[in-house]
This record gives sequence, structure tokens and C-alpha cells, in this order.
Amino acid sequence: MTYEGFKFLVGGLLPGDNVLPSSDDVILPLLNYALTTTATKADSLHLMTLSTAVPSLRLAQGDYLIRTPELPEDDVDVIDIDEELIFAVARYMASYISKDKGGIHVQAADRIILDYNCKVYEIIEQMQLEAIDAGLPDTGDDCSRSTADTEFVAECSTEFVL
Repeated sequence: MTYEGFKFLVGGLLPGDNVLPSSDDVILPLLNYALTTTATKADSLHLMTLSTAVPSLRLAQGDYLIRTPELPEDDVDVIDIDEELIFAVARYMASYISKDKGGIHVQAADRIILDYNCKVYEIIEQMQLEAIDAGLPDTGDDCSRSTADTEFVAECSTEFVL
């Protein structure tokens, strides 16, 4: 989603509420906060990297890192996060601006991240099973490998109250 589309989305989440500021000087720091919050909670496949040369937020599965998302420079730039997670970012941003519905937006964002993480864990688990079935050796550079410091545990909860 482009930065321009994202601004329309956030504005659409705020009917009858505070208005999205028009200045990028206000929007970009809020977007940075929302992206960082989302990247801290979600195992974003788009942001996973093995490179230690890029700024990173935290460890992910195995030897992977979650890199810091980049901010858009103009309206045609694409928001630097997985397409599914852009809606969580929009909800967090709406929570920062909303005068009455901040908690609702945070709960919706958290639910989106929970659902996304479950999908990611299922994909990783399926890849691990396929690798085992194929008798592939552990190459040491895939996210199926766990180390003492980064143990991968898939935990998906179906309990969530809106």
C-alpha cells in the first residue's frame, strides 16, 4: 500500500473522531511509532533479514533479525511492511489520533498481528516438516534452526476479546 493510500485508510478509520493531521511533519513520526510497534510484536516476513549491516529492532526465529522499517519519503512510496500488517499499522496510528476509540483500534491491531503470527508459525512449521520428510540436512541458515538464545515456539491463541 502506498503512503497516500495509507493516509486515506487511517482517515477512514476515524469517522466522527479526531481528523488525521494533514502535515507529514506530524504523520511521519506517528507512522514510525506505529511501524515500530507492529514490527516489535509481529514476525514480519518482509522485515526478516540475516544481515547485521541494517538497523534491526529485535531477534526473530533462529538467526534472523527483524530490521527497522523505512519511512516513506513521498506519497507514491510503499509502506515498508507486509501487506497484511499494514492494517495493524493503520489501527495503531488511528489509536494515537482517536479521542474515544483508541482501545478499540489497539485491540483490532493486536488481533491482526495475532492472526498474522499464527499464519507465519504455520508456514514455518510446514517448511520444517517438509525439510524433515525430504531428509534435507540442517544448513544452519534457515529459520527452522533454534539456538539456546532464540528458541522458536509457536503459540497461537484463539481467545481474544474485542
